Amino acid sequence: MRNAAPGSEFDVIVIGGGVNGLICATLLAQAKRRVVVVEALDRLGGACTTIELVAGHRISAFTHLLGPLDAGVMKALRLQRHGLHFTAKQMATIALSPDGRHIVLDGDLRHTAHTLSAHSPADGKAWAPFDSRLRKAVQQLERWVQSPPGGPFDQGNRGGLFAARAGAKAAPTIDAEVAAFLDGSIADLLDSEFETPLLKAALAFDAVLGSALGPRAQGTAFLSVLRAALDGETAEGLVHPQGGAGAFVAALAKAAEAAGVHTRLKSRVAHLLFDNDRLAGVELANGDALYAPSVVSSLDPKTTLLALGAERHLPFGLKRQLKGFRAEGCITKVNLALSAMPNFKGLDRKALRERLIICPSIDYLDRAFAAYEQGSYAPDPAIEITIPSAHDPSLAAPGQHVLSAYVLYTPYTLASGSWDKAKPELIARVGATLRQYAPDLQDLILAADIFTPPDIEKLAGSAGGHWHGGDLTLDQLGPLRPAPGLSRHETPVAGLYLCGAGTHPCGGVTGINGRNAAEAVLATTTVAGVK
Repeated sequence: MRNAAPGSEFDVIVIGGGVNGLICATLLAQAKRRVVVVEALDRLGGACTTIELVAGHRISAFTHLLGPLDAGVMKALRLQRHGLHFTAKQMATIALSPDGRHIVLDGDLRHTAHTLSAHSPADGKAWAPFDSRLRKAVQQLERWVQSPPGGPFDQGNRGGLFAARAGAKAAPTIDAEVAAFLDGSIADLLDSEFETPLLKAALAFDAVLGSALGPRAQGTAFLSVLRAALDGETAEGLVHPQGGAGAFVAALAKAAEAAGVHTRLKSRVAHLLFDNDRLAGVELANGDALYAPSVVSSLDPKTTLLALGAERHLPFGLKRQLKGFRAEGCITKVNLALSAMPNFKGLDRKALRERLIICPSIDYLDRAFAAYEQGSYAPDPAIEITIPSAHDPSLAAPGQHVLSAYVLYTPYTLASGSWDKAKPELIARVGATLRQYAPDLQDLILAADIFTPPDIEKLAGSAGGHWHGGDLTLDQLGPLRPAPGLSRHETPVAGLYLCGAGTHPCGGVTGINGRNAAEAVLATTTVAGVK
């Protein structure tokens, strides 16, 4: 990896070596910009890292599935040439039932309808019309998701769900039928469409996953389509890289190096440098200075604009809005090393290669959210499970396995007590919940690890440890993300750009944020870095 000496001059400095920072830096370097990435931690990747849980058992510390990865980014970075291989693609979602009557959502319209018919003939018939309406909504939102609001698509189609909130006056982005379909809560939408609690819970789970929103919150129906619209530029869906999330970052790092990106680890940015109110570079915590007319930050918007010396260059109204940007994490990750593959009731070994969800009903999910709002967590939490060693044997010794679980919802700060004392209890609650579906699992556990929101904050180097870099509420989406005037990755500070998860469209590992930020820099600078 190329290192940058103190006082070096570049065209672009990228703050933060997470996925979006690396993608942005690599695309800029491929466009002949001189780029340096400065990372506060001693490694790249942020929340995408593979750890050794116990000897012989490796697992993705937090991010356990990637995608949907932007097809343009994958093609431009040629990651397969740099060692990236997937052991699973287009992973199906299996909604687990305690009695073994599970529901499989695998993208096959007929198969899903047939599966649902065993639970409810009416739901089996209702699935195709619902899927058709969902696809119509996705088609109308795909271009909006893929490009920053205010671009060529939005300029002729401003309005829609965000019209009243953003003050837009022109024609709606989406038609009235789709807007009515999306503007309410996912719970109300699903209650009007289906009768099977397990089906409704699985769809509601995906709508709110990663954001501090309950299934009855307004706008969560829109989030279900947002998630589906991210698939528009890829045919691979959710994927698992061989070797875990860290292997994906290793490929990104090799692509960055091949493009000529310089990197400095253990280099925390203390503040931005200005020359006569013009951005001039960054000063690191150790006193070293790096110079460039353009700086792209993958840090959260609050830290970038309010903590690094840019605040005095911002309008008062924008500062107030940024201070109100909600970005405290609500997901905890539990990792287990297992002596053998657990037996889940009603599932064969092949099905354990897929994505499993424990969430029997919307009321179950709502109770978990209610506990979160009170500063606690549910005794029976909603959980997403993967067993990556089922398709990636490199992660565990022969015959042994690792299990990865996201737990909804867990507050950043507990109302009573501390996370250090609460972690064992939460692990026990997760174990008790899993035993209802895999009775032998408790006897197979060799080791357990847990990452609460504060732990994720440290792991990823992101304030709040939020999956999406900020809640996905209607007042923090689209042209309002992270605040009005910032949705196209530029800021009021000339030469300063944003590329992290807190930008449009949302968080997750897609590469869209980093790609769009790189395009914004290229559109407003020359090779010499002058606007």
